[in-house]
Amino acid sequence: MRRVLLFVIPLTLAGSIAAAAPAGNAYGGGATHDMWQVGLSGNCNNPSVCGNELGGFWGWAEFDRAGTQTWGDAQLTGCGHLASGGGRHSAGASHSSIEIESWTIESGSAGPQTFFVSGEETDFFPGGGRNTFDFTHEDTGIPATPGHYSTVDLLGFSAPGVTFQVQVAYRAAK
Repeated sequence: MRRVLLFVIPLTLAGSIAAAAPAGNAYGGGATHDMWQVGLSGNCNNPSVCGNELGGFWGWAEFDRAGTQTWGDAQLTGCGHLASGGGRHSAGASHSSIEIESWTIESGSAGPQTFFVSGEETDFFPGGGRNTFDFTHEDTGIPATPGHYSTVDLLGFSAPGVTFQVQVAYRAAK
């Protein structure tokens, strides 16, 4: 019985503290604007498909809209595999931080409607390298329709050692 009480009392205390704590908000704040959240994953370990660009990337993006104003951001991490002929920054981990200053939804590369973005990207490379550049009206290839998309959906084919996954979620303003 003593062992049961030693387990139940802390569990009861933790539950009452959690019940008294205010509810947290997920990233993106309140529900005063439309928001799309996107999870991305891509891997290619097939040189016949990706050449020297072997490796993968993983990331997250958010597209926000209030009326006609649009903005967002994205964080992507990659890992390049060393392949013969690979150039500078072709192996090791990298990170991209993207500040989306504006975006539109238009017919694009990955289906009828994709996000086209303008903003600033900062890339961080192994060994401390860094590159920042602006871009205008770039097709992300990310579908704007909520759902789960696989390699076949995004690229129109499948191959051994190649996989791409995109998950798009949408929350409308209240």
